[in-house]
Amino acid sequence: MSQIRIDNQKAMKKWTPVLENMGVSAERLEWMSEYAEFHSINENAYVNASNVAGMGNIVAPQPGLFPGNTTTAQQGAYGPLTGSGDVGQNLLPVAMKIAAQTIGLDLVAVKPTPGPKLDLLYIDFQYDDTAGEERPQVFKVGAGGTSSAIINKGLTDALVANNIKETTGGLSNGRMWVSIDVTNLAVVVVEPVNKHNWCEFLGFSRIDGQPMLRAYRQANTAGQYNHFSFDQSLNTFEPTGSIASQVTAVGDVATVAPVTITLVSALEDHIPGFSANWANTPSGTSAGAYPMDRAADDASYSGVIGPKISSKTIAVGTIEISSALRRTEIEDIKANTGMDIVQKMESILVNELSQTISKQIVSKIFEMGSLNRQSAPLSTAGNAAVTIFDLDTTYATTALGGETSHAVQRKLITKIAHASNFIATEGRVGPAQYLITNGGLAAALQDIAGYSINPVKSKLNSQGQLYPVGSIGDISIYVDPYMKYNDNRIVLGRKNNPDQPGIIFVPYLMAQSISIISEATFAPRMLLRSRYAIAEVGWYPQKQFMTIEVTDAKQFLN
Repeated sequence: MSQIRIDNQKAMKKWTPVLENMGVSAERLEWMSEYAEFHSINENAYVNASNVAGMGNIVAPQPGLFPGNTTTAQQGAYGPLTGSGDVGQNLLPVAMKIAAQTIGLDLVAVKPTPGPKLDLLYIDFQYDDTAGEERPQVFKVGAGGTSSAIINKGLTDALVANNIKETTGGLSNGRMWVSIDVTNLAVVVVEPVNKHNWCEFLGFSRIDGQPMLRAYRQANTAGQYNHFSFDQSLNTFEPTGSIASQVTAVGDVATVAPVTITLVSALEDHIPGFSANWANTPSGTSAGAYPMDRAADDASYSGVIGPKISSKTIAVGTIEISSALRRTEIEDIKANTGMDIVQKMESILVNELSQTISKQIVSKIFEMGSLNRQSAPLSTAGNAAVTIFDLDTTYATTALGGETSHAVQRKLITKIAHASNFIATEGRVGPAQYLITNGGLAAALQDIAGYSINPVKSKLNSQGQLYPVGSIGDISIYVDPYMKYNDNRIVLGRKNNPDQPGIIFVPYLMAQSISIISEATFAPRMLLRSRYAIAEVGWYPQKQFMTIEVTDAKQFLN
């Protein structure tokens, strides 16, 4: 990553008046000021080409000696020599126009980069994450094939049979123990005396749905002649062999290779029993329902949480578009309309790049929403293609007494609120802030009580782009004009900070231009390009988005 560093406060003070004059909203001022400062630094590098390291003095381009040879002369071949005039110009005013009028940037975090790549650091915290730890006390189990699904169903059925309630990442109204030995398939609700091959079931991970288990590890136990020895009856696992090789079952279901053992994230799946050392748990309550008393504290060691550090490198990509004009076109348009078509073409190219960026952002949001949808709870009908957030208005034809269109619309609002709360619960950041849909469903949302029109009229050109139409509660409504009216999808999402899970837009050069005079037409030609990246970042970024499917065959919503 580039070592360029700037003072964000000074950049804000410097660029805010310029950006506000362009109609830039207050939400964008911080990152656009940062970008403008980076861009101006890069742009100034081309002011005096002779002083730029590695570029040399200004030279004219030279053709290669052999046709078809594209290797440069500096490499020792007889190829063409690139002139300094071939280097693109970084256009700050045009870049600011693109950044300002791209509506999609209101939906995702933005982190400008001074170079062609950006390195981001992320930290997770896991239970038992200590150096040299071979027998973690809590862990998650995964299995090959369809084994994981069968295991989860068996555990769920056991919870129902014993009237134990499943919460998000835990249990209530009781505890449950499972065998990990294929020769003894069993699930019990009374803690086994002999701990060998027994684990306590702690619930399902809210992230990947894998079962979370607690293993038993003995404290130092005095043996014969007061020597400390290993007591198998106090330990889940044998002293030799990997954990994965010893987990041949979970409860009453055998595992299928490969068996995976992973640590539990303390931020994603909180386990209160880990801090309370599983002590003082009365019958009918979950582990960790109460703190330790003094006796339990004196007889136990505290649990350990450690960091897991990961980094992600984001490399920027490029989009570009060019214009082509003839001198007669320039002359005739100028004579008849007074329009400077060369300048007009620049605005057309800016709009093209801006629309492309918005479309790519919306596409990434739908991608993340669809990914999270795969882990969403299914409908009571058990249809794998239907989640509890989806709405099928067919019920209105058979509903007792009939349903008004406004009643159906209210059910749609309920589904949206339902999905928003799911994002808050699963994503652990907050509820949804916006939704994107087609014009038809947006019109249905605009027709209900509680709808607020968009109070701010944009000063920027958003022709052909995503546009806001109002809000329902705290959720802003955006219409994607490129979604067909029969594409009844709604995606909800959050715009988090760059250091939080979600989608991030990384601009490097929002506008770079190369202008030449065509040898064929002797008319000006322009190439406009942008360099940026759109990436998902953080732990489980898909949890910040959710897609809703709406089936409206009878058009109750229109």
